[in-house]
Amino acid sequence: MLDIQNIKIGQLKPYKNNPRKNDGAVDKLAETIKEFGFKVPVIIDKNFEIVAGHTRVKAATKLGLDSVPCVVAEDLTPEQVKAFRLVENKSAEWSEWDMDMLAAELSELKMDLTPFDFTPTQSVSEQYTAHPSLRDKFIVPPFSILDARQGEWQKRKKKWHEIIQSGHGREMGLLGQGLLDLAIKMNSKSLTGTSIFDPVLCEVLLHWFCPKGGRVIDPFAGGSVRGLITAFTGRSYNGVDLSQDQVEANRENYEAVAHNTDVYGEPLKKPNWTQGDSTEIDKHITDDGYDMLLTCPPYFDLEQYSDDEKDISNMSYEEFSKAYETILSKAIAKVKDNGFIAVVVGEVRDKDGNYRNFIGDTVEICRRAEAEYYNEIVLITMLGSLPIRIRRQFEAARKVGNTHQKALIFFKSSGGEAELKNYLEDFSDTRVLTPMRQSVLVFLKGKPVKQSDIEKYEFNVF
Repeated sequence: MLDIQNIKIGQLKPYKNNPRKNDGAVDKLAETIKEFGFKVPVIIDKNFEIVAGHTRVKAATKLGLDSVPCVVAEDLTPEQVKAFRLVENKSAEWSEWDMDMLAAELSELKMDLTPFDFTPTQSVSEQYTAHPSLRDKFIVPPFSILDARQGEWQKRKKKWHEIIQSGHGREMGLLGQGLLDLAIKMNSKSLTGTSIFDPVLCEVLLHWFCPKGGRVIDPFAGGSVRGLITAFTGRSYNGVDLSQDQVEANRENYEAVAHNTDVYGEPLKKPNWTQGDSTEIDKHITDDGYDMLLTCPPYFDLEQYSDDEKDISNMSYEEFSKAYETILSKAIAKVKDNGFIAVVVGEVRDKDGNYRNFIGDTVEICRRAEAEYYNEIVLITMLGSLPIRIRRQFEAARKVGNTHQKALIFFKSSGGEAELKNYLEDFSDTRVLTPMRQSVLVFLKGKPVKQSDIEKYEFNVF
């Protein structure tokens, strides 16, 4: 146990050859000591000469303290004292900040931390918290990385699943509830191979990109999550899906929760699910003026939902792309100016294992529909069974394990950001994300049978 002694500041002797310049840090450290107290003792030698803690002593003097806690390093030789002094001063430079974690920590603080000033007039805590904290205001901080592995995200997700019971209609009655519950824990994917949309992601996207009381259109309305979360957040929902069974299941899911109120204490607005071919969504949904398009399209043939020849998951990629563009274009046409489009997508591979650029195709389709590519959000998902599968996959073909989805955000406006600012008066918060990642593109040059000589893979550095 350290022997800590309170020693009068007047007895302490600064080291005259101290190579560390510390005057610029005295004021900020004084504020820290004033806020938290003197928590780190000064280290001195047996002659009361300061080994480490010159800045702390200056800060204590500025605060008018009479004495400070000290540890006497009696076990060190003069040479060790000299070496320790340099190492102690240098050690802080060997470390570096994880800026994502720093931002997350600061976003949860309601107090100002002056030592973290990035500019003379604004501290990091002001940049990231803005009173109330980002978490209170935005559900999660509006960065381009969303981490579904975090405890708070998982707790919120579990609560939503308890409320909406969204798996009904997606498990096709083939598996017991125990397996479905396990599937929900493992990256929101049922063991039948049918995905369940993350309710927290849905809640966040609605909160960020759709005004309170707004109207949402969904051209791929399989599953009840988006419709139910839209209702619970005080907005109205209109979706189209090809499967009559799925539409009926969605309606049953709503009836099971219809007695609840939304988050504002108002009666739930009943979602409208229509059975039909979404390539004719303009016939199934005849009104316009939607505030937001929120959808998750089929990932080509990654999941096959039915045997219906109109089901685009059964088509060739060329046919799929044409139908996909028809559907998105007609749905975007129903979004009013200054509305947002959120499309949650992931990459899919062809039979040779190469990415098809489904994400890039989605961007180009929306651009041709006069929706500007505005934000890109990466959702980091739970690993699930990936650690079990990845070794064989990577050793066999150097295919990295996919642990993320992307939410592509588009902005539809003829007036640009000037009109957007007026429109956002109906929102409570900003909608432009802070980039938190870089992309590394990895190319494989070879001679695949039916693809070009250069095939693209993508992963992210956070």
